[in-house]
Amino acid sequence: MTVNYQLTPSSTTSSPDTSRFSLPCEFDQLASAYPEFHHELEGLNKRRKKHNNDRSPKKYSLSSQVNHSFNAALTRALLHSHFGLYMPSLPEGRLCPPVPNRCNYVAWLKQLLLRNSTDLHRFGNAGNNLQYKGIDIGTGVSAIYPLLLTSSLFAKSNEFGSNDTLSTKWKFIATDIDPIAIESASKNVQANHLQDEICVALVKESPSSSTSNVARGPLLAAMEAAKKESMFKQGGADISHNNELDNVECFPKFDFVMTNPPFYASVEEVTTPRAGDKRSRTDISINEGVYASADVTSEGGEVGFISALITDSSFFQNHVTWYTSLIAKRSSLDTIYHKLQSVEGIWGNRGQIRTVEFQHNNIYDENSERKKNDHNVRVRWGIAWTFERTVGRVSSCRVRGGLQSFVVSIAVSDDVIDANDEVSSRLLTYFSEVRDLSLKCIDQCRERNTDGMPSGGTKMRCITVIEERFSTSDGTPALQHEQDNTNLPQEGHFVIDAFISTKNTQQNSSNNVDVEVSLEVFAHTAFGTSLVNKICGQLPGEIGRTNRRWRRLLKRQEADMC
Repeated sequence: MTVNYQLTPSSTTSSPDTSRFSLPCEFDQLASAYPEFHHELEGLNKRRKKHNNDRSPKKYSLSSQVNHSFNAALTRALLHSHFGLYMPSLPEGRLCPPVPNRCNYVAWLKQLLLRNSTDLHRFGNAGNNLQYKGIDIGTGVSAIYPLLLTSSLFAKSNEFGSNDTLSTKWKFIATDIDPIAIESASKNVQANHLQDEICVALVKESPSSSTSNVARGPLLAAMEAAKKESMFKQGGADISHNNELDNVECFPKFDFVMTNPPFYASVEEVTTPRAGDKRSRTDISINEGVYASADVTSEGGEVGFISALITDSSFFQNHVTWYTSLIAKRSSLDTIYHKLQSVEGIWGNRGQIRTVEFQHNNIYDENSERKKNDHNVRVRWGIAWTFERTVGRVSSCRVRGGLQSFVVSIAVSDDVIDANDEVSSRLLTYFSEVRDLSLKCIDQCRERNTDGMPSGGTKMRCITVIEERFSTSDGTPALQHEQDNTNLPQEGHFVIDAFISTKNTQQNSSNNVDVEVSLEVFAHTAFGTSLVNKICGQLPGEIGRTNRRWRRLLKRQEADMC
């Protein structure tokens, strides 16, 4: 059995994409290959049998009998069997990472970076601009993220466009505020002989406040540590002694930041048993689980931590291509998304913010009892943002709901010889007459898009529509509306591609030819969405000449002829 991964775009611009990850996990096979896991599995089964043989009517689930030693043995077995990774150090009392969850995040991050050349303007114009460097904030005792990032799950240089005959080695810095975590993470890195690729660094705890506009949070601490390491020097320059905190150029550049932020806002939350079955919380230290607010005006927990990361990102901006975070609660995702809408440099541009729902479960053998009993899909969320300008046809801004196509029946006559030409003419006329909007139309041949990328199929006739004021030759728009901003795609708030194709090549009994108009619409802002809804809502009636305005007009024309 192999690892299964699938990223499905959202059906709307307001809901997350779906990242599905399934990891083969057959306990019996793992037990036969890994003695440590065999021992822990036997102990687990004995505990379940003992409790379920009691006279208590309550039956104990598998998860209720799992302890830290079982989780550690399972984590080690999965990492080695699928990725060839060793993890000798997983001390008790610290978080033992669930492997499918962590793999899902890494797989999604890879897809995010692979789309740089098609989604981000700078990468498309200048080729491969990757730094091959990443940051893991709060790496914990396992250092599982940087370890997975060096595996085949992520680091295949040919997929990232490397021209090297040998693999281009990614470099990662993994930071933590806990000395025990740093010691343990270092052991795991050394066990895999990855000291030249992964730098593990102890940093000071950052002030727990996200209200300031000054960078002083977890990312600044990681950047300060990276600045001191030789593997992150910029072009060979020594920047380790440059203390100008207001000068972003004194810090190295990175392709991404990733983090699994502390979930709880107080010590009480992390030490209180679960509300349902009253079981203790997952083994976790206070440093791993709690991000407490320094003052009453700041949030704690994952919202507070990611808010501090947003503040830092506003300082570093394009010094990091993608800022990302795992999120435990959907309500936190909505809060963070709302915060990003007003960040200077993002301003609600949808292409610069990505959200995802992580769905992950285990794959068992067909005959396994566990497969029959385990139908749960574990869900987490993720968010990413960038200060890079996106392209006009960025996949995350594709409008997949609403009107996608319509058919126009054209009566062929001496006046109308080519049905496609007639539909094209009607489209151009309509777009030129839209009320309160000055639109620029381009009649061209182009390929259809698949999730923002050319499909590789035959080029079709297409009418492309953008606002006139964004069609300047130098790419500098005339910013006139309160919703405008300087980081919009060159095409502005939206792009409409109307593809024209003959649906039936033969005339029917009425000498009519059916022409299909297929729409590919990209809305980059909420304002852009309102504009395309207005435009596209009128298209079938206007182009097919079946709406009230055209019925009245045609009726008057018939009356005049009589």
